[in-house]
Formats: sequence, structure tokens, C-alpha cells
Amino acid sequence: MHNSKPSDGTARKILYLERNVDGTIGGSYRSLLYLVRLLDKSRYHPIAAFYREHHLIEEYRKSGCAVMILTCPPVIRLLDWCPSSTSRILSPLRWSLQFLQKGLNFVFGTLRIFFMNVMLLLKEGIQVVHLNNGMRTAPELLFASKLLGVKTVVHQRGIGKLPKSIKWLAQLVDHVVCVSDAARLNLVQQGIPAQKCTTIHNGIAPDEFLAGITKTPKQVREALGLPADSLIIGVAGMIRGWKGQLVLVKAMVNVREKHPKAHCLIIGGVSDQHEGDRAYRDEILGFIRTHHLESQVTLIDYQPRIAEFIQVFDIMAHTAIDPEPFSRSVLEGMTLGRPIIATRTGGTPEAIEDGVSGILVPPNDPVVLAEKINMLLCSPDLRAHLGNQAQERIRKHFMIQSNVEATEQVYRTILQER
Repeated sequence: MHNSKPSDGTARKILYLERNVDGTIGGSYRSLLYLVRLLDKSRYHPIAAFYREHHLIEEYRKSGCAVMILTCPPVIRLLDWCPSSTSRILSPLRWSLQFLQKGLNFVFGTLRIFFMNVMLLLKEGIQVVHLNNGMRTAPELLFASKLLGVKTVVHQRGIGKLPKSIKWLAQLVDHVVCVSDAARLNLVQQGIPAQKCTTIHNGIAPDEFLAGITKTPKQVREALGLPADSLIIGVAGMIRGWKGQLVLVKAMVNVREKHPKAHCLIIGGVSDQHEGDRAYRDEILGFIRTHHLESQVTLIDYQPRIAEFIQVFDIMAHTAIDPEPFSRSVLEGMTLGRPIIATRTGGTPEAIEDGVSGILVPPNDPVVLAEKINMLLCSPDLRAHLGNQAQERIRKHFMIQSNVEATEQVYRTILQER
């Protein structure tokens, strides 16, 4: 790793903003932790800012990263006093409240956050702002950075249609780090200048990840009440409709017929702020009850030591329906040598070579998914081969050191350092 200091001999202060506030700890938190842990501290001084307390904060501090907990002004909701079902007589009142609500939220929300960000950047002497969740998550911070001449990097971890305003926001950004070529292409096709976008795949530290295992597979199985001779098909990730866990549950109807001892284990937290996520989990549970899958499917909450649970998977599934930018759970499964069946969406084909280090299937197709699961359940040798190839691919292409070095190169470029 490049160790020479900036020409003036001082470490550049970088503010990393993690804006996720929905109560789940996703891959963005862990990806950022890996980055700040290995960042060259003689060149860069990391400061991580969050809007909620979470269990990884102490790990950030141990890595030499300062941590800040920011407060977000509450959203003013005047329309709650005048619901949409209001009579025609009160409609003008609703329109007036809507106009007033927008004005108050702009003054006491948007403008307040903007000035708070200006003061934060000045007080801390920040030289680079790194938005960890895309440019749409903190436009006020982009404006404040532009005003003060602070360099900005955006980490694009999503794929999808962007609002028209994104081109204008992109003018405030010095560089965009995309987690996959698919994520980069999505931006370029929507008008973001190609020269501003660099693909840096997520990386993983295998030794550190495996060090999180403190229980044997037998102990994990016993704790979950899973028979020692059951074959486990597992999926790990937040419970959300686009993640497609229901597709795997539907596939289990077919899998059960050919492999009655097969068991599906779904691991993932549910947002405490999104009704849709909770409704999706209820839909999964309803399908399980309707099709009498209670003895074949187990759902458990988010697990901080996820490696302990992935190690018991005989097959790992990745079931995203919408394009998955670049899944950290896929990298984790590959690191543990799990044979993976994943949907051919987004950046996943950049991680998995179909038929070599895993198997790719069409999204939202429980029939094909069940066919591939049944095939692997019948072939221990093929499962072992795919798992070994997956571990080899991790070692060659997705080690965290390469990710950190490439990110530091972005910093050097925008700061015009050698």
C-alpha cells in the first residue's frame, strides 16, 4: 500500500456519512468498516458519522476511526391533522396545510441540515466527504461541501432509475465509486459523466470474517433445532421484497418432494421504519403456513456473527428479484466455500462465474431455482467443487486490500496528491 504522506505532511480528514436509518445493519456498514480499518492512517484520518447507534460502532473506534452520532430534524407532518378523506369543504384547508408543511420542512429541515453541515465541516477541518449511500441520501452535505471547497466522493451501492435532478447533483460530486460495472453502467446510461465513475468491487478480509466463528456447525444446528442429517439451503440478507426470499420459500414446495430432509434457513432483519418490509415478512410466513412448510423453513433475525450461520449452509441461495448491485452476502458465502445459486441480476455475474464458482439462475423463478437446488443436493462432489472455486475466486479478485488501495487512489486523484 502507498505509504508516502501528503506533501504538507498532514493526514487528510475524511468524513464518511452512513445515512441508513431504518434499523437494519446492511452491507454498507460492513464495507465501510473494512475500508476505514485498513486505510493508511498516515495519509488519511477517518471520521464516520451515523444517524443511529448500532453494534458496530465500537469496531469502528477500535479501527482508529473517530465516530459521530448526528441528529436529524424531525419531519413536520401537518397533513396528519387533515387526512386525504377530508370532505370537499375542507379541501382548501388541506391544500393550505400541504403548502405550509413543505415550507416549514424546507426551513427547519433542509436549510437547518445544510447549515449544520457547514458548521460540521468547518469545525472538524474536513477535506474529503465520502457519502456511503449514494448522492441522493445527503444533498445538503454536497451543497455544503461545494460551498466550502471540500472534495466529495459518492459510493454508489444501488442500481435503478434516478430522478432528473441527479444530473444536477452529480455536478457537485468530484468522483463516484461504483460497487460493480453494472452499477457504473446504470449511472452512465442516465447521464452521469463516465470519467467521474470508477468501479471498485466490494472486498472482504477472509481471515477476519472467519475469525467471527465461535461455534461449530453442530452447535449452531442444535441451537436452531435443526436435525444433524438435514441438508440446509440458506439465504442471508435483509427481509425486503426485492431481495426475493419468498422465491426460495416457493421453491421449497418442489424441493420437499424430492428431498424431504432438506431445510430452508432464512436469516435477515426487518426494518423498523418500513411497513412494506414487515408486510413482506408476513407474506412469507403466510405462504409457509398455507403450504404447511413449518417443518421445512425457519426464519431468524439478523445475526451479527453471520459467518457462524453461513457455515451450516449446504447450499447458499441469493434470490434478488431486482438488480443486486454487488452483494456482500455472496462474497461471504464464497469465502466460506459455500456452493451458491444466485440470480443473474446486476453485479452478481461479476462475482460468480456461472458453472465455475457458482450457478446463476433467472430472477423470480422458483421452478428453475428448485431444479438447481435439487441438482446440487444430489451431488456432494459438485457442491464441494463449486465451493472450492468460489474461495479461489475470492483470493484472486475480491480481497479487501485491493479495494482499499483503489479507493485511496481516488482520494489521491481528487486531492491532486502524488
